[in-house]
Amino acid sequence: MLDRRQSLGGRFVGEAEFAGSSDALLYREQGRLTFGSHEGSAEQAHLYDFSDGPSRASVYFRDGRAFHDLDLSQGLDLVSHICDPDLYEGRFMVLDDGRWQSAWKVTGPRKDQSIFSVYSRMS
Repeated sequence: MLDRRQSLGGRFVGEAEFAGSSDALLYREQGRLTFGSHEGSAEQAHLYDFSDGPSRASVYFRDGRAFHDLDLSQGLDLVSHICDPDLYEGRFMVLDDGRWQSAWKVTGPRKDQSIFSVYSRMS
């Protein structure tokens, strides 16, 4: 993670898990966040709704608000989300059967950040 406005870098190390049925998966990540001088536990959760097929998902925040759609049928998708007044632009890419990555660029009057994540399946 990089916050260009504050000249801060950070890192999140943890585990992510998908749980649920074939049509809807709850995604939950937990771990340790180090960002500038801050270090502590962090977590996030989203709901992936696969009602439109196994490669397309509507992604929601844990409170039910829409986040973005995701189509990985080609192994790559570009997504966006307005968190007024800032814009989140994401790039999701399948690397192989056990790995995928996401890259977010966040711009606007409040933020100028980059967030890059790599996910690897645990054996």
